[in-house]
Order: sequence, then structure tokens, then C-alpha cells
Amino acid sequence: MATDEQIGTNLTRIRNGMSQKDLAEAMRARGFKWSQATVWSVEKGERPLRLTEAEGLGVVLRINPDLLLATPQELDLHAEVVDFANLLDEIAELAGVAFDAQLRLARAIDDRPESEWPKDSLTIVTRSAIDAALDGLARAEANQRGISEAGGWLNRTHAASSVHTDAFLARVREVIEEAKRDRGDRAEEDDGIDQAEN
Repeated sequence: MATDEQIGTNLTRIRNGMSQKDLAEAMRARGFKWSQATVWSVEKGERPLRLTEAEGLGVVLRINPDLLLATPQELDLHAEVVDFANLLDEIAELAGVAFDAQLRLARAIDDRPESEWPKDSLTIVTRSAIDAALDGLARAEANQRGISEAGGWLNRTHAASSVHTDAFLARVREVIEEAKRDRGDRAEEDDGIDQAEN
């Protein structure tokens, strides 16, 4: 069972840069009589947190209130999950930015006379954000495989269970292989078109 001190430590971590003053104001907006001193007392473990307050904090901080009772290891895992979800959002945002930039580039090249098109312009404008992501995954997977084969580092550091690690790496390899097959199929189709035109 979590102590008041552990709950306070967890709250400090979970508010993640939000000031005590801002947290107190957000709790007051939800009908709780909180001040900055209240936040300080709860975080120091000097004031117990009421169940309704924990639920209010869950809403304000956009978390499951059970996290306030979590062990440090559980909170570490939660932080990694949140960081990963944020990273996926960043990748999605960057893919959108890359799409817009790539489309602008394609239009800019099309607007120039064909004699002024850059060498390999079709390759440049047809390489997608998906291709770039797959290339990055392939490099990361190859690097991980090299580390693992060089000394069993992965097996030594994560010996307790490798279910999720194995599933993740298998999925990455599967996606990379699917992409290679698709690229091979496209290349064969392109060759067929070129030969038919000749």
C-alpha cells in the first residue's frame, strides 16, 4: 500500500513541470479548496490525499488516478509509455510536414522547363516519408541485431522476459520484409512497362 510520502513523490513526478501554483488553481477550478501550500503539503507527504482529490487530480493531469499509488518502477514504465506515445505523435506530425514539403518540391520542379529538372528528380520526389521511416527502422533493427549478436547484450540485460522485445523486433523485421517485397514488385512492374514501351 502506498504511503502519503509515496503519493506525494508520485504527484511531483506526474505533474511533470506544471507549477504547484498552476496545479492549485486547476484544482480550485474543479471545486477543491487547494492552494500552493496544499500542493506542497501533499507532495511532502504531510497531508493525506482524499479520494475525491485524487479523482480531481486525474482529470486535471489527464491520468488514471491509480498512478498516484504506483511504485517507482510502475511510474517509470508509465513515463516511458507517455514518451513513446509523444514520439509517435511527433513522427505523425513530421510525416505530414514532409508530405507538404515533398509536394511543394514536386510542383516547383514541374513548373520548370524539363531541361532544368535536377538529375534524379523523380527519385527525389517519389521517395516518401514512409520510405524514410522504413529505412530508419531497417538501420535501427540492423544495429540492434549487431549489438545482440556481438555479446548477447539484449539477453543479459533483459533476461527475465523477452516476450515484448521479441514481438517488437519480429514486427519490425516483418514490416521491413514486406516493404522490400513491395519495392521489388514495383521495380519488376516498372521494368515490364519500360520493356513494353521499347
